[in-house]
Amino acid sequence: MAVSKRFILLTALIVVLSVSCYGVEIEPNLTLDKIAQASEKTSVNTNPTRLGQTDADEITNLLLAAFAALGTVLTWQAIRRESKQQQIKRTFQSKILSDLIRHMYRNKVCICATHWKLQEEGFDRYYPSEEHLLKLKLLPEDLRFDRFDNTPDFYDILHELELKFRNFNIEVDVSLEHLKQQNIDEKTKIRDLEVLEFKSQLLTSDIINLMHTLKLPIEEEKNKRPGESALRYTTMESGNTDQNGLRKKFHAEIPLEYIENVRKFLASKSARYSKLHPAELPSKPCRPDHRNERTGYFDDVLQLSEYLDNDIKGEYPKIHLIEFRA
Repeated sequence: MAVSKRFILLTALIVVLSVSCYGVEIEPNLTLDKIAQASEKTSVNTNPTRLGQTDADEITNLLLAAFAALGTVLTWQAIRRESKQQQIKRTFQSKILSDLIRHMYRNKVCICATHWKLQEEGFDRYYPSEEHLLKLKLLPEDLRFDRFDNTPDFYDILHELELKFRNFNIEVDVSLEHLKQQNIDEKTKIRDLEVLEFKSQLLTSDIINLMHTLKLPIEEEKNKRPGESALRYTTMESGNTDQNGLRKKFHAEIPLEYIENVRKFLASKSARYSKLHPAELPSKPCRPDHRNERTGYFDDVLQLSEYLDNDIKGEYPKIHLIEFRA
């Protein structure tokens, strides 16, 4: 573009000078000097000005700003997507652990109903159908704790709980094997069932502690309405010294409000189960009178005695016993 401008101006100047030469006689040297001066001025006029350089800088800055804005938008979208995924992940984690609490409560119900029925019918005459004990086990998917925030802060807790889950499954197998053998004494079989009952409550307390550590709420399924029980729900008693001492032993750093939410969750599950499977033996005692720290967690810490009794009475008729062959 600059070369074209120079060529046009130089041509115009030569034409003007040529026309002037017709009226005035000019010396050759003077004409050449004028041509040189005109060429020099043309060259200066066609050089980039400071204004042109400024415009280029502004365009460059605008481009850089546009790229920076684009990067900011993309970063914001990535953070928003990550935050949403993290929120979904936390909800998923909460549902898994909440359902494990429900599962452990049902384990307690099933073990007590099985124990009660065998004690009435005779450990040396019958053994429970395998399904009743096998359903106590934890699913392999529940042991995949890599789905959680497996950071160094929580790795030890998660790994320890995973080992406890595996040990519980082994103890279920051992108890079932003993119950199916007629020559094993009643004391051993009762001990096995009490171990399963104790481990169910121990794992429940561990799961609750883990949820509180991960700052996860107890999660009720949104597409299901809370069950309505014949039992009127009342809040937990906080004035009982023994119960408070036991609660602090299992959940030293968890406030009472959090434990109350766990209790409401299990009471709702119990109400839903009772509606589907009403108790058929309401007047019969279903458990031994004596309780201790190994068997009284759901009764004394979570204060669910009435719900447990109803659920055990509802489960009792469903326990199928098989008679030993002579």
